[in-house]
This record gives sequence, C-alpha cells and structure tokens, in this order.
Amino acid sequence: MERCPVCNARYSGNRQCHRCKADIGMLADVEEAADAYREEAVAAWRASDFLLMLCHARRSCSLRKTPEAVCLMACAAFLTRRFDLAMRLRNSISKNSGVQAEVRKSRRAEVS
Repeated sequence: MERCPVCNARYSGNRQCHRCKADIGMLADVEEAADAYREEAVAAWRASDFLLMLCHARRSCSLRKTPEAVCLMACAAFLTRRFDLAMRLRNSISKNSGVQAEVRKSRRAEVS
C-alpha cells in the first residue's frame, strides 16, 4: 500500500493514517498475508511441490492481485497441468500493458 485509501495521503507504515486517522492496519495485515503466501508458494516451488505452490499462489492472488502473484499462479497452474487456468492467467497478464515490464523491473530490483 502506497497511499491511504481514504484520503490518499502517503502511507507511512503506521496502522493509522497520519492525516485522516483512518485505521488502515487491517489492509496492511492483508498485504503482509498475501506476501507470506507468495513466499510460501516460492518455497513450495523450490521443494517441487507444485500443488502446494498452486494453493499458496491462489491464496496470495485472492488477497492481493499483484503481477508477481499472477505470474506465480500461472506457473503453478502450468506445472500442475492446469493448462486452461494457466492460459487464462497468461492472457490476463498480456492484456494489462506494462505488467510484464513491471514484473521484469521488480525482478531486477530483487537481484540487485
């Protein structure tokens, strides 16, 4: 989360917006859970447990649909031979212009 959904102030990492005092802690918790599920999906991939990978990637996408989570879910669907789901996800990525470039940019930043 980069901005408060109520007043659009910059998110400072606190559980309460510094400008409008809205409680945004639950949103931060949801984002943290989505990130944790995404990390669990990557760990399942490393362990070659592709069904578990798909389960965690699906949970991550349901909480927060980021380009990385969608790509991870598409890969998991492909590895579990769910080609229909893999193609739907791939097509949804292709339709969003700039999503692939954003994924590549974030991967470069992680490597650096």
